Amino acid sequence: MKIAEVVIDRVVRGLDRTLSYELPLSVRGVEVGSRVRVPLGSAKAIGIVLRIDERSSDRVLKPIIGPVDSTPLLGPEMIELAQWMAEYYVCYLPQAIRAMIPRGIRRGVAPATRWHYRVEGHRAGRNSAKQSLWRWLAENPLATIEEIRQAIGDKAATALRSLVAEGTVVSEHYDGPRPVHFNARRYPLNPDQVAVVEEILAGTQNRWLLEGVTGSGKTEVYLDVIEKVLRDGGQVLVLIPEIALTPQTLQRFTERFSHGVYVWHSGLSDGQRVRIWFNIRQPVPAVVIAARSGVFLPFARLRLVVLDEEQEATYKQEEHPSYHAREVALWRAEHIGATVIVGSATPSLESGWAARQGQFGWLRLPSRVLDRRLPEVQIVDMREELEGGNRGIFSQTLLDAIDEALAHGHQVLLFLNRRGFSTFILCRACGQTLDCPHCAVTLTYHQDHDRLLCHYCDYTGSAPAVCPKCQSPKIRHFGAGTERVVAEVEKRWPEARVVRADRDTLKTRDSYEKLYQTFLTGGADVLVGTQMIAKGMDFPRVTVVGIVAADMSLHFPDFRSGERTFQLLVQAGGRAGRGEVAGRVVVQTYNPEHYAIQQAVSQDVDCFFEEELPLRQELSYPPYGALWLLEVDDLNMERAAGRAGEVAAYLTEILGEVGAQVMGPTPAPLLKIRNHFRYHILVKVEVASKSATAHLLAGVRDQYPDVRLTTDPYMML
Repeated sequence: MKIAEVVIDRVVRGLDRTLSYELPLSVRGVEVGSRVRVPLGSAKAIGIVLRIDERSSDRVLKPIIGPVDSTPLLGPEMIELAQWMAEYYVCYLPQAIRAMIPRGIRRGVAPATRWHYRVEGHRAGRNSAKQSLWRWLAENPLATIEEIRQAIGDKAATALRSLVAEGTVVSEHYDGPRPVHFNARRYPLNPDQVAVVEEILAGTQNRWLLEGVTGSGKTEVYLDVIEKVLRDGGQVLVLIPEIALTPQTLQRFTERFSHGVYVWHSGLSDGQRVRIWFNIRQPVPAVVIAARSGVFLPFARLRLVVLDEEQEATYKQEEHPSYHAREVALWRAEHIGATVIVGSATPSLESGWAARQGQFGWLRLPSRVLDRRLPEVQIVDMREELEGGNRGIFSQTLLDAIDEALAHGHQVLLFLNRRGFSTFILCRACGQTLDCPHCAVTLTYHQDHDRLLCHYCDYTGSAPAVCPKCQSPKIRHFGAGTERVVAEVEKRWPEARVVRADRDTLKTRDSYEKLYQTFLTGGADVLVGTQMIAKGMDFPRVTVVGIVAADMSLHFPDFRSGERTFQLLVQAGGRAGRGEVAGRVVVQTYNPEHYAIQQAVSQDVDCFFEEELPLRQELSYPPYGALWLLEVDDLNMERAAGRAGEVAAYLTEILGEVGAQVMGPTPAPLLKIRNHFRYHILVKVEVASKSATAHLLAGVRDQYPDVRLTTDPYMML
């Protein structure tokens, strides 16, 4: 008989394995990778077929009821990837499979319908918005409204309605993939860029680190390589770390390619994601610009993966499956013969070390395009500012730089990696801070709504006029967030047009796009934002970048704090001077001597690596070792501590054979979140023993299913 091995789509310990079912001859359309309905106990369930064999069975097997879809959802490559992820990231197999199948498909959502527009007949007339749009549509048939707006602007919608009404443009449904149209627009490459493109296309390696200073033209290198892949019939995945970069990246790509360029991120509707998912399964050249989950898309002919700003922590998912998009991309590329390019001005320690070990091809762009100079960088010691009587959030150096930029009609970018107006509220009479009742953190004051907010559990409360403990009116705001910076700018430069970019102001794709277009076209003078604006953004009119608190991330209880500080400062400073006018960066810090800040000022990646890598090696931290973070939580602190001690003792007992070091338990840096007290245990082991340790930790997961386990954690709070 035919026997199918099926994994049930339920994330529970008892179903983290395959179940055997008979595949009757009467059931058609079931293949490896198919979703099927099966009996499970007295109920029914849906699962994925991982294997089909012809063999006998010594027991009576229940038969498969039938397929759920008309075609298999997962190919052999994706099934093998799911099995690898379950072992490597110590997660349940159904969790890995769920990451690969969009929610809309699992819920049976139909693909979203798209209207496309094409010209009908001939149209002559004076040069007008309608005539310009008609000519553009003649050259770009079957364009969508999104593509039309991208090319023509917001006025396109009105002109389009008029053309449809007069009958010279017709609309029609078309939801299948369209062939890529290659546009003429391209920028000439300098000798360094040409050499890099030629090296990649020569095919001597299938994994590359492209390290280039900010403004060196890495995107143009990507585009040239992508064009060659598309012309050869391949498909391309371009991963970006922030949704904020989507409008800019999409504009650059649609200038080069019409049609066949898709965007994939969490802001899409289920129907839009289903349509893209099915289109990518067709063997038609295409480019997908995606957030990290795009690494699981079912490409028919994936030939190239680009990870831009590969150092970013947003490529790492902390929840199960706790995958890193870079690692998954490398696995897929190796198994299907595709090429991976990871690019950055500030590579991660892992990628930089791999390149130095010869595991990646190492390509470098040492200078900016068009012979533009890197910005002049000034460090301001805020301790001296304080001694001089300046208690404001801006140093005199930064104030002077902003004055000069605004006087010449230039733009300014101010970077502060903290939201809100003030970071905490303190009573100066009794010392009481206003803390979240559910988390071990102070509440952040948001002036926009005159509310206190917890950024961990979203608790909100009113801002008191007097201290709730001693009733003193001496209650004050301390620290600064992006709201406070905006308020200070508006107070000192009342004529300046100021916009803010953080999680509170940018919540939809439209808000990202509106902000980007506003600032790009000169509709604002000053942009204040968090780390989402610190990388990848290309604003040619920005001549001054002010990093308001450079050492904010330097003292986090995290072994990557120095690396993150270095990367943020280089990336934020790199937004200056990308046009014809030279740039200037002012770095405000209380730790000017720290090597991460010193090397960031000179943008010296090699020197930073020389400082940081020996520290990592001495402590056996990545890239020299592998880490797992186990978190035990409970509503009662004593129970959480006791349970954590029990888990740590068990880990010490079973991991001794692989030489793992078990550290802890210790209270988490943020002891209480959402009323749960949290204790951390860190497991550290040499890279050579990583696979064996992961196998043993899978047993720990089964023994203690309530313990949260993260592979290679990026968030240690």
